[in-house]
Amino acid sequence: MKILVVEDDPLIGTDLVLLLEDWGHVPNGPHPSVDAALAAMAGDPPDLALLDVNLAEEETSLPIAEKLRASGTPFAFQTGHVPVCFAESELIAAAPVLRKPVPIGELRDLVDGYAGEADAGRPARRPGRG
Repeated sequence: MKILVVEDDPLIGTDLVLLLEDWGHVPNGPHPSVDAALAAMAGDPPDLALLDVNLAEEETSLPIAEKLRASGTPFAFQTGHVPVCFAESELIAAAPVLRKPVPIGELRDLVDGYAGEADAGRPARRPGRG
């Protein structure tokens, strides 16, 4: 499964990419900014996206999530905290939110859940809690 990784911390991003590769997925990233992620999506649409909420330069991943939702691509957020601007967002309310540091088992369950649906030939589910 192709997984877009949006993460501005190089160590976290690299660890995430390596985990996904070990699990047999094809990560695209890590992309540290909205512009980099949107450019990557245009060239190679993902099956799933893992989005760090807070990016560098006071950016958030909300524009990426909006684009993913419009295309029907599932996504999940990863964050140490949800900024105030996201607390009221329907995107945050609608998508899984993994709290950093994300337990590996929790991440694996989320990714495997989406991969299982894709393998079963079912259309990708819309983002939702759980």
